Amino acid sequence: MAVASRRKNIRAARKAESSAGSSKSLQKALRILFHMGQNGPEMRVTEIASGLRLNKTTVYRLLSAMEKFDLIERDPESERYRLGLKLHELGTQAAQARTLQSEARRYLMELARTSREAVSLAVPGAGGIVCVDRYDSAHTMISVRTPVGAQFPAHCTAAGKAVLAYLSEEEVNAILSNNGLPRYTPHTLTQVDDLRNDLRRVRQRGYALDEQELERGLSGVAAPVFLRDACVLGAVGLAGPTQRFQGSEQVEKIEMVREAARKIARSLGDRTTWFEA
Repeated sequence: MAVASRRKNIRAARKAESSAGSSKSLQKALRILFHMGQNGPEMRVTEIASGLRLNKTTVYRLLSAMEKFDLIERDPESERYRLGLKLHELGTQAAQARTLQSEARRYLMELARTSREAVSLAVPGAGGIVCVDRYDSAHTMISVRTPVGAQFPAHCTAAGKAVLAYLSEEEVNAILSNNGLPRYTPHTLTQVDDLRNDLRRVRQRGYALDEQELERGLSGVAAPVFLRDACVLGAVGLAGPTQRFQGSEQVEKIEMVREAARKIARSLGDRTTWFEA
């Protein structure tokens, strides 16, 4: 019984040593990535090893492992290493998640409070335009609500059209093919040419309108939010009774959503507004 207990203790110790070794390797790999990010753009194994005071064999082994996951790229001619494009992809995704979950929220809440209308945030998703956040208003009764995580009818909502207008032709075609152009009211655009003309107007003026296209008596306005490279990240939208979206009130609400979109973009370090000439 004592022998069995000793064997069990030995196995546990070896497992702990293996776990500790894996943790140390991970820490060294992360140190290499950070070091290359600060001292790149390209470095040799000896430069990395010297800068971090690591064994060259260890550095080469970790670089080779990270290269398999596209975290590192190697130039076969110069034998130098640089950060891989996978890191750029992950960084972009992190920035987008940060925008959706934290950066936009305070501005949406502010917009809901000042406008006293329903506020939503839409983003391009797989096969459609997705609602990722919304704040309903006690002053606005909306029959057709798009819950968080569901798709907006892209062709007949202001937020949907504000995103759709800045996607590539291939992406627009895929969304229209996937969802069609169903009619909800007599004002719904059900012809592709009519919708494309409307999207052109969105790009020209920098905002989208829903003029009772999804629900009778309901109107809306929305403005796009852009990343630094002029890629549309999403759109901020307002919706409420049509009588509150006319004349000077509509003009005021358009400026509200455009200002909210600008604030979200600025919070990401993007101070440029992009419109079609």
